[in-house]
Amino acid sequence: MIQMITSNLLEVLPSSRGSYVLQLHLAQPRSVVVGRLGVVRFPAGEYFYVGSAFGQGGLRSRLSRHFRQDAKRYHWHIDHLRAVASVCGCLFEVSDQPLECRWSQALASLPSAVIPVPRFGSTDCRSGCRSHLVSFPLHFDLAVLPRALTEVAGR
Repeated sequence: MIQMITSNLLEVLPSSRGSYVLQLHLAQPRSVVVGRLGVVRFPAGEYFYVGSAFGQGGLRSRLSRHFRQDAKRYHWHIDHLRAVASVCGCLFEVSDQPLECRWSQALASLPSAVIPVPRFGSTDCRSGCRSHLVSFPLHFDLAVLPRALTEVAGR
């Protein structure tokens, strides 16, 4: 079952393995160096990054890292965007199977979805994902995603 949280509820996250969709808001356009992808121009808008948490600490550890405001070592593409964008909330599902490819493809198929940066978060993807980052016009509602992900991903 897909669940939604905001930063004030991080302590209730399970340390189980699972997948997540992180919602970020970028108020102003920004150019950011994103690892080997180089300089990327991000227009203002809503961004949704799809990832998985199968390492030590599971969802609690990974999502707490994404919600933290303090500086951290950049490890993933999302760390570079996270440095200039605000995290608004996230959806997650506890699962022993990664759902990030199905979810990113489902998000990309929604009306008005845009792939802002090809291969963002998916340079090692073997499922044909164009990106694990999808953007929408400003003020896209995170609350509509659980149903959309379930329906479009065929679950």
